[in-house]
Amino acid sequence: MTTIGDVAREAGVSRSTVSSVLTGRKFVTPKTRQRIEAAIEQLQFSVNAGARALATARTMTIGVVVHLHQGVFEPALAAYLFALSDAAREYGYSIMLLTDPDDVRAVRDAIAGRRVDGLILLDVVDDDPRLALIEAKRFPATLIGMPEQRHGIDAVDLDFAAAAAMLIDHLAEAGHTEVMFVTWPAALYQTGSTYAVRFAASARAQAAIRRVRLLERPVSVDPVAAHDDLIRLIADPGNPRALLVHNDTAAVVLPAVLHELGLRLPDDRSVVSLHSAELARFFTLDITSVASEPFAASSLAVTLLMRRLADPDAPAETRLIQPSLNLKGSAPGVG
Repeated sequence: MTTIGDVAREAGVSRSTVSSVLTGRKFVTPKTRQRIEAAIEQLQFSVNAGARALATARTMTIGVVVHLHQGVFEPALAAYLFALSDAAREYGYSIMLLTDPDDVRAVRDAIAGRRVDGLILLDVVDDDPRLALIEAKRFPATLIGMPEQRHGIDAVDLDFAAAAAMLIDHLAEAGHTEVMFVTWPAALYQTGSTYAVRFAASARAQAAIRRVRLLERPVSVDPVAAHDDLIRLIADPGNPRALLVHNDTAAVVLPAVLHELGLRLPDDRSVVSLHSAELARFFTLDITSVASEPFAASSLAVTLLMRRLADPDAPAETRLIQPSLNLKGSAPGVG
């Protein structure tokens, strides 16, 4: 019968490193993990998952806390959930969605019942009441979002402030002095949603620096309502011909709206946007943009959580993913 020692010799590592991969007790680099997994497959080594969970007091499950509010655009959320599931699987974990409308209760119940080994929080807001609870319980968790007060919890996110400044700069350098900022509905900003608030604040600040007049226009996240909102806004001659879009639904609906109005990019309108590369591929969005990087953020969030599980007393880490501009020629000149 194949043993852990056999796997260790085949992979060229210690028995304890193999054990760490099997139990999830300690962080193991992806390269070493791949060698161990290859040895496990070659030697057909197996370990009973139920026995492993009992022996380690681990559930091998990550709780993903999601607040399904009206501001959620489901295809964008799905990209994060798929990415988190894939990243967790690399460490032998599965994910459990925690979607109780009462976010604090969902976190409290998950911790009290020990249903999961750690938490990843989406839809993080400033003054988020869940964070103090996690800090008090010293429960392993990672935020995908960057609130002002993180309560000693690991956090990762795209640098939305840098992304907004980058897009404003692109429009300014193309000669635009007026820009219509297509935003999320006002209610999303009122919640303190970090990605929306950070992007909007930076867009305003950079527009002031570049002497660009920014006209903010909220658009619904319901596709039908978003279509009607955009038809009205773009057809209005009083609105600028250059658009900065930070609203996933609006970005997806916009090409059809422009076609319906008989307008072409970049001849009739100039457009830049922030949306994920996955949305761009799925909906064929040919727009100059900064990608929101759900896969990079999710992978990094899981890695930080695994490190927290291995070393609960390590200093909290904050990771900002630097944005990059994907040029598509949708905003090259003055509109």
